[in-house]
Amino acid sequence: PTMKPQQLASERGYSQVLWLFGKDHEITEVGSMNVFFVIREDQSDRETLITPPLHRGDILPGVTRDSILQLARMEPNLTVEERFLTMSEVIAASEQNRLVEAFGAGTAAVVTPIEKLHFQGNDIVIPATGKWTQQFWNDLTDIQYGRKQGPEGWSVPV
Repeated sequence: PTMKPQQLASERGYSQVLWLFGKDHEITEVGSMNVFFVIREDQSDRETLITPPLHRGDILPGVTRDSILQLARMEPNLTVEERFLTMSEVIAASEQNRLVEAFGAGTAAVVTPIEKLHFQGNDIVIPATGKWTQQFWNDLTDIQYGRKQGPEGWSVPV
């Protein structure tokens, strides 16, 4: 059931499909990757990293997802929320200039920026590659290649 939507997205110039669930259009995943959005809070410079929770059973409990959440929770200037984000929230954040960035994450891609979403006939342009996207990419690849020490238990010398 995923082949046809991906083909249609490709024909329209998009590289992935943003998977939505339910009448509220809850964001679940992008392609076969976990998805993350960074939204600036109202009347504040505080930023929140939002990704869907695992409790419903339709979100891949990926290692890269978990790694990003662990790294993000160590950041003093970033709030982390595991909750369903709706397209109406993304649209509102975009219109209010509070949509900071978005990215997909997975084993093969590590971290991949999202620069545009198409929803109900409209494009939502997202700044890419954002500071958090770049930072998580750098942190994860530096840990993978031994250039940086990760959290306890992440790497084992062989």
